[in-house]
This record gives sequence, C-alpha cells and structure tokens, in this order.
Amino acid sequence: MLKTLIQRKRSPGGPARPDLTQGSLLRGIGYMAWPILISQLLFMAPNLYDAVWLGRIGPNAQAAAGLATSVRFTMISVLMALSGGSGAVVARYVGAKDWKNANRAVLQGVIMMVASAGVLGIVGIVFAEPLMRLAGADAEVLPLAVRYAHILFAGLIAMELVPSVGGVLDTAGAPQVGLTMRLWGMLSLLIGEPLLVRWLGLEGAVLALVGSNAVAMLWGLGVLLAGRAPVKIDVHDLRLDFPMMGRIVRIALPGILQRGASNLAMSVVMRFVASYGPSTLAAWEVVRRIVTFGQIPGNALARITPAMVGQNLGADKPERAERAVSIIVRLAAGIMAVVMGGLALFSPQVMALFSDDPQTLATGTHIIRVLALGYLFFAVNFCLDSAQAGAGDTVSPMVINVLALWLVQLPLAYLLSRIVSLGTDGIWWAMVAGWAVQLVLMTLRYRQGRWKLTRI
Repeated sequence: MLKTLIQRKRSPGGPARPDLTQGSLLRGIGYMAWPILISQLLFMAPNLYDAVWLGRIGPNAQAAAGLATSVRFTMISVLMALSGGSGAVVARYVGAKDWKNANRAVLQGVIMMVASAGVLGIVGIVFAEPLMRLAGADAEVLPLAVRYAHILFAGLIAMELVPSVGGVLDTAGAPQVGLTMRLWGMLSLLIGEPLLVRWLGLEGAVLALVGSNAVAMLWGLGVLLAGRAPVKIDVHDLRLDFPMMGRIVRIALPGILQRGASNLAMSVVMRFVASYGPSTLAAWEVVRRIVTFGQIPGNALARITPAMVGQNLGADKPERAERAVSIIVRLAAGIMAVVMGGLALFSPQVMALFSDDPQTLATGTHIIRVLALGYLFFAVNFCLDSAQAGAGDTVSPMVINVLALWLVQLPLAYLLSRIVSLGTDGIWWAMVAGWAVQLVLMTLRYRQGRWKLTRI
C-alpha cells in the first residue's frame, strides 16, 4: 500500500527516497516533515541552550551576543539567498530526474557559499568594532560584543554552511541527511559549551557554538562527497561552471535584496531597542531566541514547500504543487496558533528559564504577549514566500518584503515609539502591523498564480 502512495526512487549513487511528484500529498508532506521538524529543533535548540549559559554570565553578555548575531544576520543575506537559489535549481532537476545537473548545481552552490562566507567572515573580523557601534552597542556592552563577534565571524563558513547545505538537501528530498548533520552539531554543543563557558566565559560560549557547527558541516560535506545522499558532490566535476552558477545567481539576486532588506530591518529594530538600555535589549534577545524556537513547526512546514513546488513543477504538475502548498499553509496556521497561544499564556514561566533579572523577566513577558499574533502572521507568510521561491519567483517576495518592512514596519516603529511616545510598545506593535501587511500582499500575489509559469 505504501508503495502505491509514495513511489520510491533511487538516484544514481544515492539511497532510496520518496518521489514527491506522485502519490499521496499528505504522506509525502509527512515523510518530509518529521526529519525537517527534528532538524529544525536541533538547529534552533543551540540558541536556547546558548541563551541559558549566556544568562549565567549576565545580561551584558546576552546583549553582546544579540548585537553580534544581529550584525551576522544582516551580512549573511547573500548566503541565505544562494541557498534558496541553489535549492530551487536542484529541486527542478530532481523533479525532472536529471541527476547529472542536480549534482552539478549542488557543487556550484557549495562553491559559491564557501567563497561568500569566507569573504564576509573577513569583513566581520576587520570591522567588528564599527559594526557593533552601528548596531547600537553602548560603552558597557561594546568590548564584549567585539570579542564575541571576532570569534563568530572567524567561524562564519561553518556557521552558515550547516543551514545552507541542509536547505539544499531538503529541496532534493533528503531531509534525513540534514537532520543527522544537525544532530552531530547539537551533541557537540551539549558537551562543549558547559566546559568552555566555565573555562573561558563569553569567548567559551561562542567557541562552542562555532565548533559544534564545524563538526556538523564536516559530516554533511562528507556525506555529499561519499555519495550517500540523493545528490552528491562529484570531485571529478570540480570546476567553475559559470552557466550553472548563472542560473543560481539569477534566482538568488532578488533573494539577496529580500533577505538583506529583512535582516537590515531587524538590525534597525535592534538599534531602536538598544536605545532603551541593556535590560530591554537583553529581554528582546531572550524573547527572540524563545520565539525562534517556538516558530520551528511553522518553519519546518515552510521548508517543505520548495521541494514540493520545485519538484512538481519540474515534473510538469503545477496543480499538484498548488494543492501541496494549500495543505502546508493550513497545517502551519493551525499549529502555530496553538504554539503562540501557549507561549503567550506561559510567558512568565518561559522567561524565568533564561534570566533571573526582574526587569528582564517583566519586559520579556510583555514582549511575547504583544508579538504572539504577529509571529502567527509571519509563519503563514513564510510558507507562501517559500512556495514562490521554490518555483524560482524570488522577485515578488523581495518587493513585498521591502514594501512591508521599510514602508510600514520601520516608519511606524519610529512614529509610535518616538513621536507618539509609546516607547518600546510602539516597536512591538509596528512589527505586528508590518507582518500583517506582508501576509496580505503575499497572499494576493500567490493567488495570482504566476509562480506556476516561472522558468529556470
């Protein structure tokens, strides 16, 4: 019975995998969902685990890590877009059963990711202090943020190749590989961070984070080199394939602008928050980590959409791709409503796990309760965004993202917090409004159906 619902195929040199272009959509989504969900848990769990140990060092350490991480997210827009572009190209070739070009796309994507991460890491090390000042670090937090940033950017290749390669493997229909990769990383962090924090303090925390990602990266690359995934890195084909790179970059370019605009907007929000003092900044950093963890079910479902859309479009089945997205969106909305409602209800208890500072606890509890609805909007929007990106339409999400964040969210945050004098509440409500506008625009664009006609 299972074989009639999900036809299993074996790629040349790779293990058996489900054929997402035929059979039951629910079973195909389920097959993809569970390893991606666990993989996301293993990828996000280090943020919470790290927050616990940073909390033991103090609020200034949490604030410093938050500022350095914010700058990192702003700078890695290129890598996020390259991962999305590579995944879209790989999914089309996998759907068409063109394994030679699928493998070539993986190789060229990894080459570009390594080169980009290396350059950005050097920039981050050299300009760490001015970047931390620009992010809003005050005199008390600045030295800690610079020390944290130096190590973080030195390990940027490892930090970014884990999610980037994992994303490409997901679109190829091999989420179990990404899951195992992140499992190695999580085990390394569980062992290393307590030891390194007790020995080196703040530097120990970031060294543990970088080191655990290095372990995961090496394992994942080893799997691709050994051909133990549906797609692989063929060393005999190790060369710069500019036409293939061009296909990836053409899809990635709008994504770079989109991710850059989004990450830069979050850095501006971080600067707004930093102006209200280290305790508020520490509370926001803890909340950001908590909510990021809470978003895992929605993010896991969203990460399925590029594979379902890309492979079915590659197999010339656009209606099946659309039905898959509809199922994923409804699942994400229902699950995230429950998760965000639970977080809002139990926010004092959740915050108490990460800080014992009364002001940080009170501020963080309030932030979670205000932003819960906004993060529900964000989760549904992410599913639709990923669906269009998986089809190769990265221009529409980019335009919508820029409009919602830079013409609604940020101006409203300044207006409500500074002009209307709502303080930090103005920032939180502006974020909710921006995500609501983003969801409305993305829904309208998706329903037009032009993504189904995108060619790669």
